[in-house]
Amino acid sequence: MKTANKFALLVGAAAGYVLGARAGRERYEQIAAQASKVWESKPVQQQVNKAQGLVDRYVPKAVEGTFRGAGTVASGLVSQVMGANKRKRAAASQPSGTVERPAN
Repeated sequence: MKTANKFALLVGAAAGYVLGARAGRERYEQIAAQASKVWESKPVQQQVNKAQGLVDRYVPKAVEGTFRGAGTVASGLVSQVMGANKRKRAAASQPSGTVERPAN
């Protein structure tokens, strides 16, 4: 959607809100009924169905890729932490003295 179209939609929505707020409940009901008519119209529903099809097609792949990437990162972090712990335990088990001053 072009920026001009988005702006026009935003201005229309804001105008509808202001007019509805000023006119009271009866006018609000009229605006809501008109909005419902537009929403349920065939061209709008065709676009909704098209968008739903795209969501159904691409979102699972994107989510799967995101989780796969997160799993790879998490696995790498676990490996690094485990390696650091092994090195720490190995260093702790080695004597720390010198020839001149042996460890207890």
